[in-house]
Amino acid sequence: MRKAAVTLQVVATLAISVLAIRVAGGSSSAMVLQVAAGLAGALLALVVAWLVRPPGRVAAVIVLALTLAIEAYILVAGVSMEGVRRWVALGPLQLHAASLLVPLAAWTAAQRLDAIAAVLLAATLAVLAAQPDAASVLALTLALGAVALVDRSKRRLAGILAVVGAAGVAWALSRPDPLPAVDHVELVVRRAFEASPTMGSLAAVALIAIPLAMLWSRRTPAALALAAAWAGFVLANLIANYPAPVIGAGAAPVLGWLLSVGLTFATPAAKQSP
Repeated sequence: MRKAAVTLQVVATLAISVLAIRVAGGSSSAMVLQVAAGLAGALLALVVAWLVRPPGRVAAVIVLALTLAIEAYILVAGVSMEGVRRWVALGPLQLHAASLLVPLAAWTAAQRLDAIAAVLLAATLAVLAAQPDAASVLALTLALGAVALVDRSKRRLAGILAVVGAAGVAWALSRPDPLPAVDHVELVVRRAFEASPTMGSLAAVALIAIPLAMLWSRRTPAALALAAAWAGFVLANLIANYPAPVIGAGAAPVLGWLLSVGLTFATPAAKQSP
């Protein structure tokens, strides 16, 4: 039943996304890319749910170190738009790598968080803020805050990191963002409302409900951290000029969202008290 609910939400969200992109003026190629990302993401979610298991200490450090290294590379040599560096070029595609890496880092931190992991996460928050990418800093900060709230064993380190992240969010938001908003990316919900109140309402509900996909089947710290991360991406779109995740055009958020769904199912359910 819970898997059916997740499946229904994913299919409905992607369908609404494609329609919203269309009414917001997106091209046919943007719609095709969104569908392709959905299909690839669904396959990724299935593979991850089947093969991935909570990491050990060494694996967690490797994942977080790779996350930091990739984001640092993007800061130094990634695709630059008006001085902003948030993307990596993969052939003709420009992917927002943090849409995949931030949820992965949040899931990893919820599983394993020690001093080394905390240093890597703090450095990642600083790099994301320097790009500047307030949406990704906010997403990772809320995820760490969720871990601090629900897992006593990680409360101290996660709490400190959440404070560091909050400072990073403030810094990133205080810096000018020269990138213009795109109708079918950042402004997709607003443009959908202008085209049709019904379409706009569906897009708004689908956007706000994005974090629920991680909560249908699990209530573990990892699932809550993933949900909080996606709540951060959604909130960034509502308060600043950042893409509407999954609903707006963009392959990376779709892939990252479905990766998060797969990671949720890869996490063992919490044992229930008798």
